[in-house]
Amino acid sequence: MKKALTGPDIRELVSEWQYLLGCRLEQFGRPSSNKLILKFRSSRTGTVRLVVDFSGWVYVTKESISTESNQGVFVNSVRKTIKKSRLESISQLNGDRILCLGFMRGDESHTLIFEMFHKGNAILCRDKKIKTVMRQQKFRHRSLKPGLEYQAPPGFNPFESDLSKFSEVISGSKRPIGASLTIDCNLGGEISNLVCHRLEIDVSTKVEQSKFQSIYDQVQAILSDKIRPSIFLDNEGKNFTVSFLNLSHLRQGPQFDTFGEAIETYLNSREEPVVIVKDKEDIRIIRQKEAIENYLSKAEKMREKGNLIFSNVGLIKKAIKNERDTLLIENKEIKIDISKSPEANASEYFDKAKEMERKAKRTREILDTKPLKKPRRRKIKAENLEWFENYRWFITSEGEVAIGGKDATTNERAVKKYLKNMDRYAHADVHGAPSVVVKNNGTPPSSVSMLEACHFSLAYSKAWAARVSSGHSFWVESDKVSKTPNTGEFLAKGSFIIRGKRNWNKNLELKLAIGLIDYNGIEKLMGGPVMALENQSKKYAVFKPGFTERKQLSEILSNIFERDISEIEKLLPNGGFELVKSSGIDIKLE
Repeated sequence: MKKALTGPDIRELVSEWQYLLGCRLEQFGRPSSNKLILKFRSSRTGTVRLVVDFSGWVYVTKESISTESNQGVFVNSVRKTIKKSRLESISQLNGDRILCLGFMRGDESHTLIFEMFHKGNAILCRDKKIKTVMRQQKFRHRSLKPGLEYQAPPGFNPFESDLSKFSEVISGSKRPIGASLTIDCNLGGEISNLVCHRLEIDVSTKVEQSKFQSIYDQVQAILSDKIRPSIFLDNEGKNFTVSFLNLSHLRQGPQFDTFGEAIETYLNSREEPVVIVKDKEDIRIIRQKEAIENYLSKAEKMREKGNLIFSNVGLIKKAIKNERDTLLIENKEIKIDISKSPEANASEYFDKAKEMERKAKRTREILDTKPLKKPRRRKIKAENLEWFENYRWFITSEGEVAIGGKDATTNERAVKKYLKNMDRYAHADVHGAPSVVVKNNGTPPSSVSMLEACHFSLAYSKAWAARVSSGHSFWVESDKVSKTPNTGEFLAKGSFIIRGKRNWNKNLELKLAIGLIDYNGIEKLMGGPVMALENQSKKYAVFKPGFTERKQLSEILSNIFERDISEIEKLLPNGGFELVKSSGIDIKLE
């Protein structure tokens, strides 16, 4: 099964993507540590996204993929430098798995380079000098660090090399012919296997110089024999690889108009391997059982050799006399100490057998007496994190994203970064309550959504730890929130001035719900207003301030929702809890 694109694949994609020239880079994101998304747009192409997956894949898609990113300095630097730039060039470097995108903004030009090998890397350059790099790396021939001149790795370009260069690389390689064509000649495994298949050459052997010409001719013939991009199948009819070349030794499957479309379909059809993680307790038991069997097997062999020595005393005496320390008895090789008598040699083997049996017995006792751990339910760790999960958050009943600060720093960041035109702001009338920003979905959030946001801010305020039963909250339009203090006043970090009319929601009950919701097809555990959970969740519990400790409730909810305890703790305010009601789950608090 194909695991990554090859140099020839990148060359074909570069040729195919020339229609993207002139598009503007609308957004750049890093949704995960190993993936980048570039969002392009033009009146001719509409909106498309270039997906760069550093496990070895790159393709263009019209599917809507989020470019939200929490991956830090590199993403911010790239956005600041080339966002809204025009795409001027798309090229491949040295026939290798290196993709280069040239951007122009005003009179400034930059090159964004993607290296699709090793761990993968992205490098932003200006005038051949590295401005920022996703991963700083140091290799034998080069270093990738800001301020240095970018150097491509040494390699072989199969598209610009004649027979003599091919012959030089193959003859100078220490690898067998299959690996030499794949790695040294930069052709990839598919072309390498097809060449060897056609010439009936064993991929694991070295070849004579007399075959270099025929190998070179086959490489040129294969590279020029293009077909409609296709997915090729294995013997069971499952997707095996994807190519634009005529892989005649494989069974051809679905065909596509573009190579990029074929790649996207192939990737979407792949079955991810299931990784079985063994429990530490199971591993211990298996190893101890193996050790017992090993000890007993050694003991049996030692005892057998001791018996053979006793049964052949005359033969052993003769060997000692002739100073032979090794002899063969009944096809068993036996070593003896020629300074000792036959009886003493036999006793030594019996002593070794007893020692092995004692070790086996001791290991068996440990295995039988050590208590087994109770089987733990597998906790699901949160994956595919959205941008808003860096804050306190919930999804309103009407589908808007609402975020709140966890402390003064995130309060400040949430409002400064995310409170935009048509968004709304909510805050509880309690010192230290989170500032809540409710994002708009094209129209300002409704009064229902803002009521939920007011409940949310109150629940995560100091009112919970104080075990009060109710409190007041308000909401305002985004333009009523200011960071500019009145003359002569000081404004603390995370605090804001509200100027204008406040829309009050008074005497709100202090309650909080925790439950599972579906967000864009992904199951997420959410803490929020009761109404929001009632409208979106089938499994949730509602709490009010009480006397069950936060740590105890975290453990209970961790087992119920099968989530890591740290994920539960992030959703709970400081203080105690009392269960009000639940739906779809069985929960009891002592």
